[in-house]
This record gives sequence, structure tokens and C-alpha cells, in this order.
Amino acid sequence: MKRDAWVTAFTVTWLICFVARADEGVLSKSAGGPDTKPSSCPTGLSNDKVWLKQIEAGDEFCRTGKYDDAATEYLSAAETEGPNADHDVCLGIRLGNLALAYSTRGQYSQALPFARLAVHIFDVPTGDDPVFARHISLLGNLYVKLGRFSEAEPLYRRALRILLKSCPVQKELLGAKTNLATLYYETGRYTEAESLFNEVLTASQELLGSTDPEVANAMNNLAAVYVVEGQYSQAEPLYNRSLKIAQATPGVRAVDQAAALSNLGVLYNRELRFADAASALRKALNIRESQLGPDHPSTALTASTLANIYANLGRYQDAESLYVHALHTTEKTLGPNHSQYALSLNNLGALYALQHRFSEAEPLFERALTICEKTLGPDHPDTGTVLNDLAVVHYWQKRYPEAEAQFTRSLAILENKLGVNHPLVAKVMLKYAALLRAMKRTQEAKQLEAQAKGVLAKQTEPDMSKTVVDVQQLKQQN
Repeated sequence: MKRDAWVTAFTVTWLICFVARADEGVLSKSAGGPDTKPSSCPTGLSNDKVWLKQIEAGDEFCRTGKYDDAATEYLSAAETEGPNADHDVCLGIRLGNLALAYSTRGQYSQALPFARLAVHIFDVPTGDDPVFARHISLLGNLYVKLGRFSEAEPLYRRALRILLKSCPVQKELLGAKTNLATLYYETGRYTEAESLFNEVLTASQELLGSTDPEVANAMNNLAAVYVVEGQYSQAEPLYNRSLKIAQATPGVRAVDQAAALSNLGVLYNRELRFADAASALRKALNIRESQLGPDHPSTALTASTLANIYANLGRYQDAESLYVHALHTTEKTLGPNHSQYALSLNNLGALYALQHRFSEAEPLFERALTICEKTLGPDHPDTGTVLNDLAVVHYWQKRYPEAEAQFTRSLAILENKLGVNHPLVAKVMLKYAALLRAMKRTQEAKQLEAQAKGVLAKQTEPDMSKTVVDVQQLKQQN
């Protein structure tokens, strides 16, 4: 995520582990986006008293938060009512709202069948109109949340085509573009994501002004891409402006402020500003725990990010407690095959490796790798990150041929997706160079070290070129 799809270096151990996905930064929707507010329809359309009674009962259950009971009533209404376009639209809106309610609670798997049914209903009576676009976008959002990106993209593209025809300058169109850009980000297509997020930000400022909360969301999203591209100096002012807008605007949800705080924490962690990162993330976590609950996926994401800070500061017990809770929460809400679950596995594995608990770390990395390859693809940056971490474990276990194969593949993925001048690529090079030295291939190691230091010297983040010294110290301690 994502929420972030980014990675960070443990300076002391030269492991790279996931931090929370760009959090809600890259997943925040533009105003009028398809999942920002429920739809409504008039009641009393049917003369069928049974159908109307079921609809009204479902509405009452929704109002009181009893969504499972509402689902039972709405599905009964779907079976009761005969073919009637008006009734179908009214029921479809309710099913979409129910899917949105489940999604808001982080229950994406429960939301999915209702979103599908709503799309099926709207595909017939409404055709290609904005209402249909809103519902196929909601279905696409759920597929993204569940890591099923190939199923989301055609839905997002269809929604965008509809809205370009029907509302070329309205806020809902910005939401559709944000959805597609988010998909690009989640699948490692950062150049495409940056271009589209830039387009959304420019259009949002022209349409809404420079201080609108949706402009803040657009800033947040673009900054997330800058961070994963290593452009930290461009990301930070956008994050700060986004947070100021959220804090100064009456009525802005606390969870939106939490997203901005969490993203700032991720950036500070990347810049090794651990005190600032911890402060921002604790505030974000407190907001999310109070607003969303401790078992919401977004809360787990923020907890994982804060755990990364604790790990960097040597507070291993605090970090492990947060990682384990995030792991269990993610498995419960998203399932054991979700990319965010892989993130949680990788984080916990990195912590164990940091403490030289390699036999515990290895199976976690291997499982994370399997999930990433399946859900994100074999060439996604997150896959490259897990490969790097697994290679580090194999290095310490003196399983050099396996480590080299994994370092080589990791570098190929990250160079292709992030570019040869990205700081993450340089850090992997330094780790691979340490392996080459252990294998007595000193000349190759020196070449990689020189290349990596050249990249890192150009970065605006704190100087990491001394990482190789840390590696040598660790080797002596081992």
C-alpha cells in the first residue's frame, strides 16, 4: 500500500522491511468519489407489501448498524420482487450502501457480494450513467482492498469512460481518476500514478480552490508517489500542507487527519527522524483506535508503522506486540492471502531477523514472498523487498548461493520498477556487496559499493553511505 508500498532500511541490521502502505494517502478519494457517501432513493415505490416490508426492515437494521440483519432483508427482497426497473434501482442503491457500510468497517470480503449484486442490478436498468459508474467503482475499490488488482482495473477504466462522457468537469470524475491512479501505485506503476495524481491535483485546485479538503487528499496522494520514488524533498511540503488543511477545515473527519499524520510518520521514518515519526504515528494511531476501532485494517496499518519506529529504536518487545496484533487483525479482516497480510508477515520477520532469530524469520519471509508473488505479481517492488529480506537471512545462515540468487532477483525488480538511482536500490546493492565480500569476490563488491554510494550521495535524506561500515561491524559481532 498501501497501507505503504514503500520500504525502509534498518540501519543497524541492513534489513529492509515494509512499513505501512502509503496509508490512506494513496487510498483517499476525491470529493464525490464513488465510495465517499451513500446513495439514496425514494421509498414506497412498490405495491408489493411483502417487498416493501422487507426493504423497510432492512433500512431500519442499517440505521442501527445491524448490517448482517439488513443483508438478510435486502436479499429476501431481491428474491421477492419481480422484474421492475424502478424497484431494481431502489434495491441496487441499498445493496451498494450496504457494501459501503461493510467496507467502511474494514469488512471487505463481506462487502464484496453485495457490491457485485448492485452492479449486476444497475447494469441493466441504468446503462452507462454516473450511478452505474459509482457502483462499479465501489466494486473496483473492494477488489483493490482485497489485492485483486487485475479485476479492479477494467472496472475503473469503464467508470472513467462513463464519467468523461457524462460529467467531464465534476468532482466525481476526479474520484474516478484517483481510483485509477491508486491502482497504478499499488501495482508499482509509479510513473503512471505520478502523472495521473498530478493531473488530479491541478484539476482539484482549479475546481475547489487551494484549501479544500479534497485538494489536501490530492496532495497526500501525490506525495506518496514521491516518497516511493525517493523524492523526499518534494513529498514533505505536500504532506505538511495536507495536514494543515485537514486541521484547519471545520468538519473534516478525524480519520483524514490521521491519514496525513501517518503518512508524515512514514516519511520521517525514511529520513531517520525517529522521534518526529513516533510522535506523528502515535497521534494517528490514537485517532484511528478511537474512530475506527483497534481491529480495523487501517488501525493495524498505522500500528505496524509505529512498530517499525520502535524496532529502529531497539524497543523490540513494544514492536513485536504491535506487529503480532497487526498480523492477527489483518488475517481476520482481509484474509491470509492479502498483500497487507504479507506486509505484516514481513514486518514481523524483519524484527526477528534484527534479533538474529533467523529460524523464526525465514518461514515468515517465505510465506510473505508467496503471497506477494500471487497477489501483486513476481515483478512488483514489494516482491523485490521480500526477496531482499530473505536474502539477508540466508546470508547470515551462510547459505550464500541462495542469498545471491535472491539479491540478484531483488535488484532486477527494484531497478526496473524504481530506477537505478533510487536509494532503496542502492541499499540493496550494499547488502549484496557484503555478500560478495563474504564469498571472496572483492572486486565485484567494490564496484557495487561505489555505485551505491554514488546514488546515496545525491539523496536529500540523511547520509546512509556508512551502512557498509555497519555491516562489517555486525559481521565482527557475529
